[in-house]
Amino acid sequence: MISRLNTLTNSATPLSGPTDNTPLTWRQLALLLSGHAVFLVIVYSVLYTLGILDYAPAPDTIIRWDAGWFESIRTNGYVYVPDGQSNVPFFPLFPYLWRLLGVEGLGISIVNFGLLLLGAALLGRTFALRKGQILVLLSVPSVFICLVPYAEALFFLFGAVLLCGLHRQKLGLTLLGLLGCCLSRSAATLFLPAFILAESLACTSRALLPLLALRLGTGLLTIAAALGIVMFLHYQATGDPLIFFAAHEQWGHKIDWQLYPQMSSSSGLIMVWLDAIALLAGLVAALACLGLGIRWIWNWFRQGPAPVAPSRALTFSMGYVLAAICFILFYQAGNTVGSSRYVLATPFWGALLAQLSLWWELPKTTRWKSAALMSGLVLAVAVWFGWPTKFPGFVPLQASWLLFVWVIYLIAHVLAASKNWRYNREVQAALYISNVVYQLFLLNLFLGMVWLG
Repeated sequence: MISRLNTLTNSATPLSGPTDNTPLTWRQLALLLSGHAVFLVIVYSVLYTLGILDYAPAPDTIIRWDAGWFESIRTNGYVYVPDGQSNVPFFPLFPYLWRLLGVEGLGISIVNFGLLLLGAALLGRTFALRKGQILVLLSVPSVFICLVPYAEALFFLFGAVLLCGLHRQKLGLTLLGLLGCCLSRSAATLFLPAFILAESLACTSRALLPLLALRLGTGLLTIAAALGIVMFLHYQATGDPLIFFAAHEQWGHKIDWQLYPQMSSSSGLIMVWLDAIALLAGLVAALACLGLGIRWIWNWFRQGPAPVAPSRALTFSMGYVLAAICFILFYQAGNTVGSSRYVLATPFWGALLAQLSLWWELPKTTRWKSAALMSGLVLAVAVWFGWPTKFPGFVPLQASWLLFVWVIYLIAHVLAASKNWRYNREVQAALYISNVVYQLFLLNLFLGMVWLG
């Protein structure tokens, strides 16, 4: 599992690794992930044969929505259209890789699936994730976006490299992950606060300030280099290195600092419950980052030995999730569409998801206090989405039933995370199978040209 908050020492030298779990071997991971791939194919084939799913992945169905923009970059490069939407907002690494491989839409989708599995294997090896944890992460419904011609699978892989570098304190891997992620998606604005937070909280004494300056300096330069490469490509194609911002205005993207009293999702009920999970994760991350920040400031002014530093990988993940949710809240006018894609279909969600197993190891009193806090946050999110009287299209009884089902789904994750509970395997299997079916349902909708954010 991911390291506890206090796993790393303040000497900036990682411990030998998780002591309660032996990492899976590469052979074990290969068998596990191959089995997952085969299971996905079998389930989709059966559901398609029975007529439950309407579309099979094919050349005429796989290029949908943003995949068309990526394909246009692959074939024609960047093109700016002054009076309409253009492909400039999309970053170059994925379409250029697509062009290099010379495959069509189905081929790059298979490549993307491989990149996703490779990223999951790297997470499993780095953080000693158990088989069930890996399968639950891969089966998150929003992860369907990594199976189509989008940049998410490449972002997932480089995000796993980044977390590996942060966890093992390997600066080279950290920089490679930052560069790859920021060339895959416009993630620099989310990564900047997350990276600064992770490195700063790991600096627990004045003796570590030179290391902080080195890691922060090289990391920020890497992010700047990625942006510089994108700007250069835009300049070559359009003559304007800042055309990215003009293109976003074409898409209607602009900051709105108003915090709306009610959230909604333009993708409707199909995705709103996943977006609500992403928003809940953002609230939890906000509280955790606030607590760690106060602890860090307090420890700088107190006497005594330097405290144990938190895991950079976990802190970065919390910072990223918080930044992603802030982006959604202040950039989309109360519309949460896309939040599950930006949060749940990433390795950073996997880092947070793995922490659920630690809840069972807390003292009983602390465990119940944390459960009460989470219950309050769940209720707050439900009310924010309009429960019970303002949930769009539902009477209060229907809205309450949906809330009940959503809460059961959340509890299933907590129960499945336990290592010692008698029925954790059964709950884990049920969660995995239900996730897979819904993931393939979303993939089918995508193939049928339904907007899912």
